[in-house]
Amino acid sequence: MIESVKNIYFRSFLSSCNYSCSYCRFAKKKMNEVEILKDEKCVQRFCDFIDSTNFKNRVSIFLTPYGEGLIHDYYIRAMARLAMNPKCQYISCQTNLSFDESVFINTLKSYHVDLSKVKLWASCHPEMISAGEFVKKVNKLKADIDLSVGIVAIPQNLESVFDLRKELPKNIYMWVNGKDGEKTRYTKEQIQSLVSVDPLFYNEISKRKVEDNCCNAGEDSVFIEGNGDAFACHINKNQLFNIFKRTDLVKSFRCDRRYCDCYLSYSLRKDSNLNSYFKQYTPIRLPFKREIQAIFLDIDGTITNENGMISQEAVEQLEFLKDKVKIYLATSLPLPVAMKKCNRVKDCLSGGVFANGGHIIDWGLDYSKVYGIEKNTLDIILYIPQFRIYKLDGEVYKVLTYKNYATQELKSNPNIKLIWENNLISIGSKDASKLKGILKICKLNSYNEDKVFVMGNSLNDLEMIRYFKNSVAAINSQCKLKESARYIFDIGHLAMFIL
Repeated sequence: MIESVKNIYFRSFLSSCNYSCSYCRFAKKKMNEVEILKDEKCVQRFCDFIDSTNFKNRVSIFLTPYGEGLIHDYYIRAMARLAMNPKCQYISCQTNLSFDESVFINTLKSYHVDLSKVKLWASCHPEMISAGEFVKKVNKLKADIDLSVGIVAIPQNLESVFDLRKELPKNIYMWVNGKDGEKTRYTKEQIQSLVSVDPLFYNEISKRKVEDNCCNAGEDSVFIEGNGDAFACHINKNQLFNIFKRTDLVKSFRCDRRYCDCYLSYSLRKDSNLNSYFKQYTPIRLPFKREIQAIFLDIDGTITNENGMISQEAVEQLEFLKDKVKIYLATSLPLPVAMKKCNRVKDCLSGGVFANGGHIIDWGLDYSKVYGIEKNTLDIILYIPQFRIYKLDGEVYKVLTYKNYATQELKSNPNIKLIWENNLISIGSKDASKLKGILKICKLNSYNEDKVFVMGNSLNDLEMIRYFKNSVAAINSQCKLKESARYIFDIGHLAMFIL
């Protein structure tokens, strides 16, 4: 059975830590030579097992010691050995980053390790290190390897979470763990603030009941303890087999838990949707970054806040992204209204799709195209009391009227498209839509559709959300939009998942 797995989690005998965090039970145990020697032999034996096993897949290996492993040379040597093994897709280790990062990287380089195969799961512990010092370590390591970075949300000290997020670069995803035993004690306001940091924090406070065949534990992945005993996951206590004795099932597996209540368990569930964010890096919470050429963003409710203003998060994200990708708007708003609203970020923009596709602009190409309403149809529409008319160079491309004027004759007219906007109806050409406008800009710039990212929050965005593989629904979106999008997060999380 072990030959078929894709992910292996390994925890040896090390249970002592150089940190003494008040909320961690392992911080109370001090290191001793007997434990270290036993653990070193065990880690070496595990590496020998990997060497001698014929896997059907390239396996990812995640070292999850209770204590801090990377302050010990043998853990670094083990990571180098596993990374050099062609059977391994990547090797990762949980760590508090208290080791010397230069020694770590130089040791790996001395073994001529492909550093792209080395990942770290880095946890910040505010009682032991400041956010600034921790981020300095992250940035030094980030120059050579990828890291998953996160923190435990202590309800009485959430400021440490926000401080760390503020210090980290915009393109590093930061996960937030719920504190064990206190998952029901976060207030509604605390939850909202933590989701603004980690859009996946809802998983930490959701009760996921164990059901038959609800996960891939014991199939795609196994958790192995230092003595060789293998289990479906970290929290399950029903032994599958022992890798040093036999590697097929000792007995049929049945989960002994009621709930999947930590990331290392619920990330294995088939209903987690985490694969959309992390793909092969799901075990280690590291976003799978897709190469993106252009981003198309809705305005209202997507990059604006509850007051209808461009949010500070949007400003910071777009400023960070503007030199790395092309940024366009995709909005129901006409150009004058959109640019007035987006004045703070206008220098970040390359153009956009305005008035639901009635007006398409690419400033870099000096391109502007209006899809006006046909004159015969326009004569009929103008009999209806209008709220506002938008036109350019004599062509009317958008008419706003009150929804009670949506007669059956208007609804059935094949030459126009009606879109409900709050208490109003937007009337535009049948040839105009957000999706058509985006595709036009893509064609003009030779953008690969698989390298285009779209983001919206209303059903008016559903067509573009469904069309593009790389799509996101804002957290405040309706369920139908969320069900169709690859991702669910807000504008403040944008760079974390694309760069």
